[in-house]
Amino acid sequence: MESLQELKKLINEAKNICIIPNQSDEPESLTATLALFYTLKELHKNVNLIIPQLPENLSFLIPSLDFITQPKNFVISIPKTVADISQVYYEKQAENLKIHLTIERGAIKKEAISFYFSDTKPDLTITLGIQNFHKELGGKLDSFGFLLDSPIINIDNNLLNLKFGKINLIEEKSLSEIILQISAQITDQLPNKNTSHCLLTGLTIYYKNFQDANIPPNIFELCAQLMKQGAMRQEIINNLYPQNLPTTNNIIEEKNIHI
Repeated sequence: MESLQELKKLINEAKNICIIPNQSDEPESLTATLALFYTLKELHKNVNLIIPQLPENLSFLIPSLDFITQPKNFVISIPKTVADISQVYYEKQAENLKIHLTIERGAIKKEAISFYFSDTKPDLTITLGIQNFHKELGGKLDSFGFLLDSPIINIDNNLLNLKFGKINLIEEKSLSEIILQISAQITDQLPNKNTSHCLLTGLTIYYKNFQDANIPPNIFELCAQLMKQGAMRQEIINNLYPQNLPTTNNIIEEKNIHI
């Protein structure tokens, strides 16, 4: 409980939060990440996700544009070894924006110019399902401009976790249950529809579509509560297990045969 109180304090004080799931596309860490994303957006936090690529069968959980904060600081970079720029000015027209450079020395070719967004550095990083932070992410963070010394909340359900965070929530249960526990700590409201949808998806994955014989009874109660909050189990099943559904081609073929 003490760690949850400290976690609440860190989240309340943070304005810019970065969430990093397991980078090997482990599905439940991705659903838990999206659930936490929706929860923090409800608290009006600026949230940045580092997700290599969301699997196709989880694309139905992707946030709409209403939830996504687009980066605003666009940078054009030219190495000084290529050219010295003495003056820069721009010309704003109705159709376009022209940026003019006066070259003092050297010559600029298109391949020498780089373009990127300069994102706000986070004042809090949250990891999900990552056992070894430096092994999995140490070589990747610099390209995103993130600081390795920002406080980390480390959330995992693998007891081999190296406990690299300022706060380490390591419990042998689904990540969805841990996120729900955190959500209850940092907000007084029940999970919204988007959060509930992600959490139920994570529980479905973790408990293998509830075919496991040793599922605790409270999990079914939790699933029922999430569905009351707007989670759509049939949509989850349709996306996670499409092989169990009749394809459009099969339906068409059956109709043709019938005719």
